[in-house]
Amino acid sequence: MTGLHTSVCAFALVNTAVVAPAFAQDAVAPTEQPAAVQPEQSQAEQGMQDIVVTAQRRSESVQKVPISVTAITPQAMQTLGIKDLTAIQIITPGLSISSDFNYAQTFIRGIGANFSNPGVENPVAVYIDGAYLERAKGGNLDIVDIASLQVLKGPQGTLWGRNATGGAILVNTADPEHKFGARLVGEIGSLGRRSIEGMVNIPLSDTIAVRVAGRYRHDDGYIRNLPDNYMFGWSTNKQIRAKVLWEPSSDFTAVAQFQYTTQTSATIASSQFLPDAFCSLCSQSGYTHPYADPYTTAINVLNGGPQADNKDRYYNLKLRYNLGAITLNSVTAYDDFDDLEFFDADNTNVNTADSLHFRIPSSNRTFTQSFNATTDFGGIFEAQAGIDYLHDRSTYALYNVAPLLVAPFPAANLAYVKTESVSPYAEINLKPVEHLTLTAGGRYTKDTRDGRRSGEPDQRYSENNFQPRFVIAYDFGNVNAYLSYNKGSKAGGFSTPAIPMQAFLPETLHGYEGGLKFVSGDRRVRANLSAFYYNYKQVQTVAIDQDSTNVGITQNPDARVHGVDADFSWEPNSTVRFFGGAIYLHTQYRNYQDAGVQIPTYGPGGIPTGLTTGTEDLSGTPLPHAPKFSGFLGATLSHDLWSGWEGQLTALANYTDSFYFFPGGGGPLRADRQPSYVVARISGSIKPSDGPYEIGFYIDNLTDKLYYSQRFTTAPFGASQVPARPRTYGIRFTVNY
Repeated sequence: MTGLHTSVCAFALVNTAVVAPAFAQDAVAPTEQPAAVQPEQSQAEQGMQDIVVTAQRRSESVQKVPISVTAITPQAMQTLGIKDLTAIQIITPGLSISSDFNYAQTFIRGIGANFSNPGVENPVAVYIDGAYLERAKGGNLDIVDIASLQVLKGPQGTLWGRNATGGAILVNTADPEHKFGARLVGEIGSLGRRSIEGMVNIPLSDTIAVRVAGRYRHDDGYIRNLPDNYMFGWSTNKQIRAKVLWEPSSDFTAVAQFQYTTQTSATIASSQFLPDAFCSLCSQSGYTHPYADPYTTAINVLNGGPQADNKDRYYNLKLRYNLGAITLNSVTAYDDFDDLEFFDADNTNVNTADSLHFRIPSSNRTFTQSFNATTDFGGIFEAQAGIDYLHDRSTYALYNVAPLLVAPFPAANLAYVKTESVSPYAEINLKPVEHLTLTAGGRYTKDTRDGRRSGEPDQRYSENNFQPRFVIAYDFGNVNAYLSYNKGSKAGGFSTPAIPMQAFLPETLHGYEGGLKFVSGDRRVRANLSAFYYNYKQVQTVAIDQDSTNVGITQNPDARVHGVDADFSWEPNSTVRFFGGAIYLHTQYRNYQDAGVQIPTYGPGGIPTGLTTGTEDLSGTPLPHAPKFSGFLGATLSHDLWSGWEGQLTALANYTDSFYFFPGGGGPLRADRQPSYVVARISGSIKPSDGPYEIGFYIDNLTDKLYYSQRFTTAPFGASQVPARPRTYGIRFTVNY
């Protein structure tokens, strides 16, 4: 075990760590303000400010919420260079997000999905301004002009609905305000980093205000294609958002928004990392595998440079009406998303009848409507109730673009999936005695799916489920304790890559959690600890078989998960702040005897001859993206530099144990595995104390550590990997008005 591993463990245990790290300071709901600082007290005298979250669909202090929550502020995002959802994992123990297949592979405490296509959603729900996002893909992972970002760990089915088996991520963008404001941030760095973002907030009258925000961001490629020196790994993201606030009275608020996002990027740059004997086409490629330089590959470049493109048009209308003791909320949203990807499935530069090159278009048109009523009686009884509706139409296709068509894929393997979901819910809070709160709630969901593919019979799938929630919480003063039971459910549906289209069962998770949340009397220390146990039923796992018609088979084993996670924030004075977090996680499959895996074959004398598909008993093996231990440790130093100038320096290091990318590491070779690693980053800034300007710098992957964002074994084409970006650095300039 590395020294950092030991240090993080010891530090987390000694401080009993916190659920909202230091960078969560001042996180607020979009319609609320942070707890006020008493005017006679300075920030140094008062300590850290309160943190307001909406984890229970009402605004309340994170220290009072009986849920494991990580909240992240806009200041933290700028300091650490967080530009999209994938980056928030650096300060969120137990969270793993990758987007190498141009959709989010999101895992919380080992609960997630490797593939997310129409008909197969992720069990971590993402909400944008109160509206459920059916699939987080590509450019819509970008986050610009954020008011608050919250990661809720554990099943959240009762309050947040479908597909919140492992948790939920709540993204609230900044609403217009009745005062003028503007911000401009420019950034330039290594590997072609160029970024500019801006925001302007304009009050048009006493009741109407407009806010416009946008960003352009480009990163050059970092993986060289040996046959032609083409650089893979580049991407260009563009986003523009406009919001209009109408507030005719203090009791009624309406916010309408339109957001347009595009992302253009290189196709996946996978490189072979097993010996040639395990790859059916490697001997024809003219290169020896694995490559000496891990940041190189040799695959086909189609149409002068393959690329993935997606466009997202997002509409949202929020209405809020305060009746006094009851507040009514409505969120109406429509998401219009189109995606196009290219994929060289054999991971070589060979272009024969045995090679696979695909064009993969997909789309979704998703309408959601949410109504919620929340009480504020101020007594022993509080309640809330609501109903959510979703209507989604999605498509997914595989087009072979190689000169020769390869069976079993037809020229257009186009699948359609329609989903309709209705789910009413209610929850009550009782305080029978002082300091004790009892919570009981439940959600009833009815899901219906229709699946269709040309040449195949239409299919229909429907299900009803009930997701209860029970909590006991006690406020001891500086410490809040809770015990909870929550059920999460992820809908069944259809595996659209599979030929023929296959129906699969829903998955459910029964989660038991206990936690302690501590704030010192001087508010200089926050330290929380939670322990959890999950009984995970009918886990939706996808096995890839490119050697037959059953591409994307979905299987349903059971699993068990338990662990402890924690993080902390300590501000001994106004100059320095320490923060960190860690998680111990134990996961294992149950009754997974016939798991679809990639099997090595051997000839006389045990000489490898290739890979084929087969089955293996993976019972007892860990779930994907579930390292046994991971943690982070950081510090921020703020100080006056010279007359009228102040500076800030932040350092952060993350440790991650080894883990599998796919069940069983892809098969007996266990090739789909990330070895343990440490990655560090540092950033800083200087600015005049009373001026609007700030100059900053960043260095990511400080030690230039080689680690991977993906490893993937697929018979008969070997095993491929995508290295994460090497060390990058740059400077940024910010102007605020």
